[in-house]
Amino acid sequence: MFCRGSGASIVVLLLLGGLAQGAAAQAFPNRPLRMIVPWTPAGTVDIVARHLAERLSARVGQPVLVDNRPGATGTIGSSLVARAQPDGHTLLVMSATVHTFAPNLFKGFPFDPIDDFAPVSQIVSFPYVMVVSANSPYRTVADVVAGARKEPGKLSYGSFGQGSAPYLISELFALRSGTQLIHVPYKGAAQAITDVLGGQITFFIDSLPSPISQVRAGKLRALSVTTGKRSSHLPEVPAMSEFIPDFEAISWLGIAAPPKSSRPVVQRLHAELRQIAAEPEYSARLRDIGLDAVTSESPEAFRSFLVAQKKYWGDFVVKAKILMSEF
Repeated sequence: MFCRGSGASIVVLLLLGGLAQGAAAQAFPNRPLRMIVPWTPAGTVDIVARHLAERLSARVGQPVLVDNRPGATGTIGSSLVARAQPDGHTLLVMSATVHTFAPNLFKGFPFDPIDDFAPVSQIVSFPYVMVVSANSPYRTVADVVAGARKEPGKLSYGSFGQGSAPYLISELFALRSGTQLIHVPYKGAAQAITDVLGGQITFFIDSLPSPISQVRAGKLRALSVTTGKRSSHLPEVPAMSEFIPDFEAISWLGIAAPPKSSRPVVQRLHAELRQIAAEPEYSARLRDIGLDAVTSESPEAFRSFLVAQKKYWGDFVVKAKILMSEF
């Protein structure tokens, strides 16, 4: 039972709490921000982070320092943010690999890929692309499927290992096309692309920024993009769905804050990201490397997107009977 006046006291406390949160958001940021990139420098994620950090710094009036913390399939850097103070001054560049692919493939994953973070917004979206050597006899996806069905277990594809997007998407392709393929893991895209060029493997499916320069130079032949429709970056290249109905696999990067970050701070970050995505110069810089600048409708919409994507790939792993490995 409440004592006399307790209701009014509660209202006052709630109002004070709201005012405190509002004041915190207005004061944010009051020191430099750290943007954790859980991958090595000079890669696609790092390039995006540095473009974004430059624009975010200009908008909030504080330095935004990019901090590369690679290792363990991106979980080392991500874990730092999951344990950071929830004041908005430490941010994570999220990726599909760490937050929707790998958690479905490894037992004992070191954190919950969604609930251990405060999702803010998606920042870029891009397709994967299936490439073969320009000298390959396979000129279309249909040719690859026909060849794989004619000689089961002979055609091969490259990936970065079982937890990687190229592996999962290639296995999705094999399942949906009814083919058997040989998996060849690599440490990075450069080696896989070298072996595609040399004919050591049949094809490689990787995020568009990785092989796009080789495709434009005529050294690699792009057979399809994995989005539901054609990409404006390679409009002449068919979508995989033109060969396999409803086939879709997208890649994305996003920004998250530590868990329990205040809603006003998360909303402030979301608003800044939305403004940055609308800047023509920023968008053009990303388009040059095959990326589209995007923002989620809201932090809640981004979280819903993460949940849906994680479930999509989790359902596929079960259907494809892919065994989980120990992390």
